[in-house]
Amino acid sequence: MTTSTDIAVAQETAVAEVPQISASTGSLVMDTAGMDRIYALAETMAAGRATVPKHLQNNAADCMAVVMQAVQWGMNPYVVAQKTHLVNGTLGYEAQLVNAVVQSSGAIVGRFHYEYRGEGNKLECRVGAVIAGEQDITWNEWLCMDAITTKNSPLWKTNPKQQMGYLQVKNWARAYKPGAILGVYTSDELYDMPATAGRHMGNADVIAPPADLLQEANAAADQGVAAYQQFFQNISKDSRKALAGEHDALKKKAMAADAARTVENAPAAQQQTDAVDVNFVADMDKAEAAQQAGDDGQYVPQ
Repeated sequence: MTTSTDIAVAQETAVAEVPQISASTGSLVMDTAGMDRIYALAETMAAGRATVPKHLQNNAADCMAVVMQAVQWGMNPYVVAQKTHLVNGTLGYEAQLVNAVVQSSGAIVGRFHYEYRGEGNKLECRVGAVIAGEQDITWNEWLCMDAITTKNSPLWKTNPKQQMGYLQVKNWARAYKPGAILGVYTSDELYDMPATAGRHMGNADVIAPPADLLQEANAAADQGVAAYQQFFQNISKDSRKALAGEHDALKKKAMAADAARTVENAPAAQQQTDAVDVNFVADMDKAEAAQQAGDDGQYVPQ
């Protein structure tokens, strides 16, 4: 029986075996031995309960993504895992973690600097840092509290300056050193993003049939179902495809033409027309099925 102590020992062993490197994703995935150790840790992590959040439990695939991110940042994977959240099906990272990543990435010299002005909803904050290789502080723009739309943390009420500082560090990094947090989003950013939906690719183009073909089809339909049936039988497969958008309307037109002519006829004539109509619809369906199957041959009405 596996105990919590066994799991803790396995976790410590697995973390120790993970390559302590700062590597690009490209070079990391090409290191077969390193990836094997990363996957072993991911499986161990997924077996955890108190050591990983619920959305990572029994989820080795997402745990592996967290481990790979932690390896690139040079951090403990379990610490990184505890700072993740699942928002709209996407893995997000706490702003506190993102701030620590930027400061430890080598992108800046020293620490971030913070300036505040105003109070309450008019509280404003800006953040600055010395970019590596430079000497002066680079500041971002002032951000006002009432311009912030997403405030999910209760700390926005109890410690707004800290939360604004976290947010502005992220904004600063996105503007001046995006490579430090490329592909990493905080929970607040994910809440601001619309839910993923299928992208509308535009309406399909409707191609009108050639005018002369449509004119011939209408003339045949005006003569009734038998004439239109014969017309449809004799045209090519490409012509039938061209008439696809008009075919239902032409069939109804042909039936209506026959119905109009039989009003003054005897009941026997009406029965004959009804029989032709039934055969016509069946034949048209058969022709359309043959067209979809790529059959370019003729069909024989039953």
